[in-house]
Formats: sequence, structure tokens, C-alpha cells
Amino acid sequence: MLRALIGSTLSHPEGKGRRAGYAAAIQRDELLVLERFDGRTKQWLPCAFVEWHIRVDDVLTVRDAGTEGATPHPGMVKQLFLELLRSLDPLEAIIKVRSDATQWNEILGEITGFSVEGTEYSRPHWLNIWRWTRQAAGRQIRGVPRQVFGRRAR
Repeated sequence: MLRALIGSTLSHPEGKGRRAGYAAAIQRDELLVLERFDGRTKQWLPCAFVEWHIRVDDVLTVRDAGTEGATPHPGMVKQLFLELLRSLDPLEAIIKVRSDATQWNEILGEITGFSVEGTEYSRPHWLNIWRWTRQAAGRQIRGVPRQVFGRRAR
């Protein structure tokens, strides 16, 4: 159902390509989905998602993200990214976005703490490498240890 509703994604900003599915990400608990209530059908429907991975050294990698519609919805994307950063509390986050995906790059540029670290070529596209750090976001590292998703607190 998620595949049918999602239009533009980080990996396919033009909305043409589609993944086989998100079963592997769901099994790893590495898929965050935003739902909205449709008053007409009286159902909750997925409207945005972010697929991610966090390494043991607390570096978050966003593998893919998308929203319903032909173009990405900035509010939905920002809400998901900020919730992911808040809940996982990584040391840093990395997102690779196609350089020609203007809307995706603009959305990331508006989120505090994200900046373009560089570019790389991955056939057939150039990618912007976006990096987020706690220091860039202006967050203070708390002295109170906490448990997040079964990981040891710092």
C-alpha cells in the first residue's frame, strides 16, 4: 500500500522508479511512516516515510524517504526527519540526494543542522552529501544517560 501512495522519493525524485517493497526495512525496524486520517473513508493512510539505518557508532544514514503526491511535501519530510533525529539521538546523520533533485535539496537546506559536505558521482547522477551534526543543530549533549531502541546510552 505504501508503494502505491508514494510519489517522489529521494532515490527516485522524478517519481518514475519503484522499489520492490519495504519488507526488509520493516523486519529491521528501520522504517518510519507518517499517517494521516482520511475523513471521507474514515481510515488512516500512509502519506510519508523514511527508511534509515543507524550504525553502532551512532551515525544515522537515511536510505530513502518519500511523500504522497508528485512532489515532496516539505512539512511531512521535515516532521519525519526531525522525529527520527529526536528519537534516535545520533551523533550525526548522512543523506545522499541527487544534485538535480532541487526540491529535496531545498527541504534539507531548511532543516537546522544540515549542510552539504560534498558531492560524489554515482552513475548516472551526481549526489549531494548532506551531513547533520548535533553541534551544527545547536543541541546540547545531555549529561543524563538514556536508552534508545535498545542501544547503550552515551
